[in-house]
Amino acid sequence: MAPASSVMEIDQRTQYNSDMAKHITKSRVLSGLRCPKRLWLQTFRPELATNTPTSDLTIANGNEVGKVARLNYPNGILIEFIEQPDLAVVETKRWLNSSPSVPLFEAAFVHAGVLVRADILMPVENSWRVIEVKSSGSVKDHHLIDCAVQLWVMEGARIDVKQVCLAHVDTDFVYAGDGNFDRLLVEEDITDRVRELLPNVPEWLALHRVILDNPVPAVRMGSQCKPDCQFTDHCEKDETEYPVSILPNGRRLITDLQDAGYDDIRAIPEGVLTNNRHIMVWQATRTNQAFISPTLKTEFANLPYPRFYLDFETINFVIPRWAGTRPHQQLPFQWSCHVERQRGELEHREFLYTSGNAPMLAFAESLIVAVETDGPIIVYGTFESTVIKGLIEFYPDLGNPLNDILDRLVNLLPWLQNHYYHPAMKGSWSIKTVLPTIAPDLDYSQLDDVQNGTLAQLAYLDIIDPDTPPVVRDQKIHNLLRYCELDTQAMFEVVAYFEGDSD
Repeated sequence: MAPASSVMEIDQRTQYNSDMAKHITKSRVLSGLRCPKRLWLQTFRPELATNTPTSDLTIANGNEVGKVARLNYPNGILIEFIEQPDLAVVETKRWLNSSPSVPLFEAAFVHAGVLVRADILMPVENSWRVIEVKSSGSVKDHHLIDCAVQLWVMEGARIDVKQVCLAHVDTDFVYAGDGNFDRLLVEEDITDRVRELLPNVPEWLALHRVILDNPVPAVRMGSQCKPDCQFTDHCEKDETEYPVSILPNGRRLITDLQDAGYDDIRAIPEGVLTNNRHIMVWQATRTNQAFISPTLKTEFANLPYPRFYLDFETINFVIPRWAGTRPHQQLPFQWSCHVERQRGELEHREFLYTSGNAPMLAFAESLIVAVETDGPIIVYGTFESTVIKGLIEFYPDLGNPLNDILDRLVNLLPWLQNHYYHPAMKGSWSIKTVLPTIAPDLDYSQLDDVQNGTLAQLAYLDIIDPDTPPVVRDQKIHNLLRYCELDTQAMFEVVAYFEGDSD
C-alpha cells in the first residue's frame, strides 16, 4: 500500500492535470528554474505559503510602475479579464483583428499551453514592438528569461514581433514635483539577447512538466530562497537544526560541504574550515555555547561618554513623490536616539515626520540638535552613514554639521561579526537575532504590527495616506515609534552586555 502522503500527492497531481491549471504562466516557468520545489508547492500546496511584506511591497510597486508606463504610451487599450485568461485571449484577438494600429496593454496570448500577457504592445511597420515593464533600475538575467518565454509564445501564436524592449526605472530621473513622469522609464532594446534564449524555452517547459508530474522535489535550502520565497517557513521545517547553509558568505564552500555529505554544521570535522568567522560559527554551534572574544569588552569600555545610540527608518518610492527626489532613493523620515550620559543612565529622543510632505530637511535639522557636538554616535551597520551622505547632497548648507556626525559614527556590526556568535543566531548578525541572545526580555516579535524595516515602510505609507482613519493612524504612529526605539535600545543592551555583564 502506498504511504498516505504519496496518495495525497497523486490526488493533487490528478486534480492539477484535470482542472486546476489549463495554462502554464511565465511566472511559474521562472519559479521552476529558480527552484523546482517552489514551483511544486505553488501548484499543489499553495496554502503553505506565507505572504511576506517584501513580496507585497514588490507587487504594489510593480502595479504603480505599470500604471505610469501606460500613461507614457497614450491611446492604448487595456485588456481586462485578469482572472479570466481565456476571455483575455479572445479580447486580444478581437482588437488585433479590428484595430491593428492601436497599442494594447496586458494583451494575452496562448501557445502550447503557455499563457503570457504583454505589458505593452506597440504597432510598428505592420509588426509589433513588445515592451515589458519592470520596477527595477536595470535589466536582470531573469528579465531576459521572462521575455524569452513571452516571445516564444507570441511567435507561436503567429504574432510578428519586430522588437523586444524592457522599460525599467531610470534611477537618475529627478522628479520636478509637477506630476510629469515622462522620463521615469528608459527603454532598452533586448531583442538579440532574448532571441539567443529562444532555443532553451522548450527545455524549460519540459522541465516544468517533469517537476509537476512527480512528487515534491528534494531541494536543499540555499541562495534561491532569498530574498522573498513564500515557502521559506515551510522548508525550514525539513532542514537540519544547524544547516551548513547558514555559514556566512560561503556559497561555494556550502556547496562543497553539501556535496561531501555534510548537511549539519556540527558534522563538519575539525580543520575543514579555514575562515575565522566560519570557525567561530562552527565552534559555538558544536559546543552549544556562545563565542565571546575578550576584545569586545576592551573595545566597548573604551567608548567615551556621552554615547548616542542612533537608528534611522527610511522610505524609498519607485515612483518619486517629492520634488528633487529619485526612484529607489532612501529618504529618511524617522530617527531614534538613546543618549547614555554615564554608564546605564539613558535618555530617549525621537523624531517621526507624519505630515506627508518631504521629511528630509526636518529630519536633518532635528538630528543635528539631538546628537549634540561631542561623543561617539553608535550605529549598527553602514546604513545611517549612507543616508547622512544623501542628506548632505540634498542640503549642502548643512554639510559641516552632517559631516561632523559622519566622523563620529561607530559601527557595532563588524565588532560583533568578528568577535561574537551564539548558536541561536543561525548565521545572522542582524540586531534582531543578536538581541534575544543577550537580552531575552527584549524581543521584536512582541511588537504589534511593525517588526522589521519593510513593515515600518508599510506603516509609514499608511500614516501619510489621508484616507487612513485617525484611530488606525495613531496606532501605527505608536507602533512605529516603539519599533525604532527598540532598535536603539538594543544597541545599548549590546554594548552594556559585552562591556560588563558578559563576564
